[in-house]
Amino acid sequence: MWHDDFALLSNSDQERFKSLVNYLLNKTHILSDIYEPRDRIGKINGDYRFIVRYFEIFKGFLDLAGYDLLRDDERGIVYISSRYNNNNFKLDKFPTLFLLALRQIYDEEIEKNSSRNVVFIKVGDVVIKMLEQSLVLRKPTISQTVDTLRTLIKYNIVSRIEGNLESAECTIVVYPTIMKVVSNEKIAAIYQVMFKEEVNQESETFDFDHKEEA
Repeated sequence: MWHDDFALLSNSDQERFKSLVNYLLNKTHILSDIYEPRDRIGKINGDYRFIVRYFEIFKGFLDLAGYDLLRDDERGIVYISSRYNNNNFKLDKFPTLFLLALRQIYDEEIEKNSSRNVVFIKVGDVVIKMLEQSLVLRKPTISQTVDTLRTLIKYNIVSRIEGNLESAECTIVVYPTIMKVVSNEKIAAIYQVMFKEEVNQESETFDFDHKEEA
């Protein structure tokens, strides 16, 4: 049983286990490679490898709390999915459309270079994509964009690489977690909800957290 295996871990590994469970519950995703400011190469994430090494222990523990622990080895992602809707994070319309544009850009760039699974892009290019696709009718405010980016950073969808979030020239890295958050099925659902006739534009939200699978 997983709890017997947990008892066999060293004290330091047990503390690391607890810390990483807390991290997953707070951020949903953990990646095999991470990027920090001014870093375009990335570095191996030891926490990801720790979770993979003791995956069954993590899985058993999280199951008690109503979470499924999932792995995508090809993209290097470990993530949780809640079995209860009250644990889902909901995004308002603008962040949802920002995510949709981000997913479109991610797909286009990965198609050009399939040997990598991250994409570097300027924040201003995401806004341009939103305008080109008529996802928004006017340029969003700085606060809208910054608040959205901070949310995406929190959940390990993007990271800031260079510049200030307030600047259109700010460079971000888009992680493959975008594929989990905005799956192909979710793209269709977003279009159906966002662009159907007589929709209440102010109240539309998008189930963002803990639910998406490839």
